[in-house]
Amino acid sequence: MKKDLVFIASGGRTGTKFFGEMLKTIIDDCWSEHESDVVTDDLAKTLPRIRRFGWWHMIFGRLAGVSGLRPLGHRLLTGSLREEECVHRLRQQRAKYHAEIQEPLVIESSGRWWMFAGRIHRIWPGAKTIGIIRDPRDWVESWRRHQPLRHARTWFGWFPLGALTPRAVEDFDWTDRWSELNQFGRLAWDWRTIYGQLDHAVAEAPDVRLFRFEDLFGPDDSTVRELVTFAADHGERRYHVRDLAGFTATVRNASKGPRRGWRDWPAEDAHLLDALCGPLMRKYGYGMEPEWQAMLKR
Repeated sequence: MKKDLVFIASGGRTGTKFFGEMLKTIIDDCWSEHESDVVTDDLAKTLPRIRRFGWWHMIFGRLAGVSGLRPLGHRLLTGSLREEECVHRLRQQRAKYHAEIQEPLVIESSGRWWMFAGRIHRIWPGAKTIGIIRDPRDWVESWRRHQPLRHARTWFGWFPLGALTPRAVEDFDWTDRWSELNQFGRLAWDWRTIYGQLDHAVAEAPDVRLFRFEDLFGPDDSTVRELVTFAADHGERRYHVRDLAGFTATVRNASKGPRRGWRDWPAEDAHLLDALCGPLMRKYGYGMEPEWQAMLKR
């Protein structure tokens, strides 16, 4: 049976895990999963994944930097892997997984699909991509609370290919300043890079939609209805959507620890984030508050 495919992409801290785990509960004939080929501390999830994808793909290939979304995406964006080869590997690595699922609609969410967002329609023709964007001021602070050591020197030492950097992706505006940026600045650069890719995909690729995190989670369910309808509508096959009342009324998996709101930032942090993210964040309606504009004028 031909599968209808949907991929949910973001930079993390935007509800991708929630949608990956929960969409199958409100769309009929749908299988949805978050990070379907990632090892977790839940053996009930991990063992079936190892049986489905194999030890090489799940562990050893990742350590070698030749399998899994992050290694392939990293090499694609840095130019060390040709697009044709990347397309072939992704199709090959996902073929058994898609074939074994009984439901005709398959939805995968991951914080790494953004790396392929502009190319998914070439990997799987007819597939849809959903991106979720969040205010970079909240996104950066959420990551700082969720992973305090993200961008610490030892963080990406666990990964064979290391971190993406401005030099690696030829972002020459920030190549020379990278060594000067602290964790805050590097997270802001991450947002710039991730959502620059997703914004480009919306403009250039078919069947790509970008939704604002702030519009998805809250009392007004109109935006989440748009997202679910987009995921469930595949031309001749339109999957039934159940009652969405209260589906995203509250944010789940929120970062822990004391929160620093942008109104408490020093002016230099506001200027740095604006330099990195300003044009794109304003395009999506962020940073329009008079208080924010006043901070930038200090």
